[in-house]
Amino acid sequence: SLETNQERRLVVIGRGLGLTDEWPLAMLAFQQAIRADGTSAEAWAWLGEAKQQLGQEGSAELNHAMALDSRSVIVRALRGLYWKRIGNNRAALSEYQAAAELEPQSPAWKIALGETYASLGDLVSALGVYQRATELAPDDASTWRLLATFCAQYGVQVQTVGIPAAQTAVDLAPQDALALDVLGWNQLSAGWLYSAEENLLAALELAPDLAAAHLHLALVYLQKGDRDAAYEELLLVRELDPQGVFGQQADQILIQNFR
Repeated sequence: SLETNQERRLVVIGRGLGLTDEWPLAMLAFQQAIRADGTSAEAWAWLGEAKQQLGQEGSAELNHAMALDSRSVIVRALRGLYWKRIGNNRAALSEYQAAAELEPQSPAWKIALGETYASLGDLVSALGVYQRATELAPDDASTWRLLATFCAQYGVQVQTVGIPAAQTAVDLAPQDALALDVLGWNQLSAGWLYSAEENLLAALELAPDLAAAHLHLALVYLQKGDRDAAYEELLLVRELDPQGVFGQQADQILIQNFR
């Protein structure tokens, strides 16, 4: 209500609608923003995003946004998302590199770069930018958690980087079940089974339906030789996340270990 510029006001409204998954209404807001100012690169980029969310192509709008303002961080970020969705991680990397150059002090672009480098198999570069993100946001638990998640997921310096990063995340946010889960996951990867079990159980006390923690706890039980407990945890993961990545992993482990 305080925004006097009609185009910017409509873009903010559209973004808010998008956050609540009201993408048809968001698309209308972005279209109206373009009618108010056809030179708004952000409005064009967000229109492209809305179209993708609704199952449409969206690339024409994103290309037009790029032509209008190639130095817009929003344009670069939304183009990066577009490229990732269609599996062109090289193009996504280029967009996130541009965003990081435009806003070098933003940890968000370092994290986006880390995810993209990892998807391309460049784990050394990925680790470097994740660590840089924590330097830029040393008091942000989620940034430390994402670094620790990367280490556990790819088996990169789990003991020297992953566990300390996860512990820092827990210290900063002791009631964050996700942080406790990733600490337990890293400890599992390092073979610290009893510490891992303790932290995963603590995560589940805070979030009993956290499928990831149940999956990691099942793996702890498998490594400890407690097959009955592992089996129960895997069945629960499959129930909690039937169509998701954790449910699929639970199915694979059940097939491999409990035929």
